[in-house]
Amino acid sequence: MSLLFASLLVLQAGSPAPAPQVSPEVSDQALVIGERLKTWKGGLYKKDGQLTCRIEKSTGDPEIDAIRCGALLRCFGPNAEKMDAIAGSDLPREDRNRRMQELAQATKPCLEGAHKAGTMFLAEKRARLP
Repeated sequence: MSLLFASLLVLQAGSPAPAPQVSPEVSDQALVIGERLKTWKGGLYKKDGQLTCRIEKSTGDPEIDAIRCGALLRCFGPNAEKMDAIAGSDLPREDRNRRMQELAQATKPCLEGAHKAGTMFLAEKRARLP
């Protein structure tokens, strides 16, 4: 199973966390960003040994795309070697897939936190703009 596939499975299974108490302007921006993130499609791959984000369907906004790519790189990066080892192992396919899924599921809290932090950072930035 590729890192791309594993990361997409985790993202599809994710559920949004409740929004913190913020100003209406920030809340509105966060809702817009969250809706735009729903259209993003992509994942991770290795290029010249480096973990890289691949965008297959952009939100049309580079700052919003960066939230998703940053979260994937931050959360899956520390597990890239483990995922490579599982993918390259001689284990039966079902066992490899199960182990990849377990690793991807363990990454969900990190992804949710990174998405929330990135969304709120950008929402606050945009709410301050005239």
